Amino acid sequence: MEYGETPVVFLAMFWGGGGPYTIPQIIHVYDWINRAVPTRGEMESAINTLLAMGLIEQRGNTFRVSESHGRAFDAYRKKKRKRKFVAVRMFFQGLPSVATVPRVIRLTEAQYKKHIETYRKAFNDASG
Repeated sequence: MEYGETPVVFLAMFWGGGGPYTIPQIIHVYDWINRAVPTRGEMESAINTLLAMGLIEQRGNTFRVSESHGRAFDAYRKKKRKRKFVAVRMFFQGLPSVATVPRVIRLTEAQYKKHIETYRKAFNDASG
């Protein structure tokens, strides 16, 4: 199964402490790790895929890496000793695939633009 940016979104959430994260915060840690902002489609697909695989959990408007999968990935990356992007993609290759990914999270273009604006404002406020 091709996961697109899903492994990188998981890596960003993991590397940033596991959450809980709002969508603008996920965009922030993704940008921090990958030096780019995911598209609306990449974000929607990644969150829904991670939820379907049980790698993240949703509580209200926040998402967090599940403790068991966070520990499993941490052990895997330490054992493999590969670069973080290589390790996370290898980790995903070993996971059972999901036949269908329900669209639990739907992001319209307007909603996504609002999330991006929230992220950019927080980034600019933090930058001084």
